[in-house]
Amino acid sequence: MLIERAKAGPLEDRAIEVVSEPPIRIGDGFRPYERHHVTTSGRGGAPLRQQRDIIRVGPVVATLAYDPDAALFVLIRQFRIAAHLATGRGEIVELAAGLLEPGEVPIEAAARECREEIGVAPRKLLPMFNFLPSPGVSDEYAHVFLALVDSSQAPAEAGEAGETEHTRPLLVPVEDALASLTHPDPAIENGFVLLALQWFALNRERVAGWVGKR
Repeated sequence: MLIERAKAGPLEDRAIEVVSEPPIRIGDGFRPYERHHVTTSGRGGAPLRQQRDIIRVGPVVATLAYDPDAALFVLIRQFRIAAHLATGRGEIVELAAGLLEPGEVPIEAAARECREEIGVAPRKLLPMFNFLPSPGVSDEYAHVFLALVDSSQAPAEAGEAGETEHTRPLLVPVEDALASLTHPDPAIENGFVLLALQWFALNRERVAGWVGKR
């Protein structure tokens, strides 16, 4: 029997035909939790029916705060129960991030989250990239920005009190942060931070040109 072999193709996500039943709400809490039954095309074109439970998050923003004059990033530390359960190190290093509020566009939400979580309003915002943090279990869709800030204005503690959050801004030299990407035993494991730092490392000329237009 002949076996069809894989072929070269474009590096891109694509839409396919999906038959989806109405979702079943399993629970509510910090985020809604739903069960979905969908049918797509499987092996040899035969119907493939799947049951999947997902957390509904939707669009979010994350911001890598950057002070080009001081050559510093402003990151934050924040406790996350999932990180605590996974690694025992629950106070993880993060970007300023959060959900879009009703009526907000991503760049507005990025500016707001920067003010709330690092305590500094950005002077300028540059879109970096969009990505799906965990498409196997969530519909979260992240818009990531680079923000120009004055790191000298960052407080020791920040966070939106009405959202029961507590953040600790952290100043990190740019070269130290980028050098951490090649460390054999990295001290941070947050995908948002790692991806943002890698993007910065690959786009330093672009960033320099953008900063020069201040």
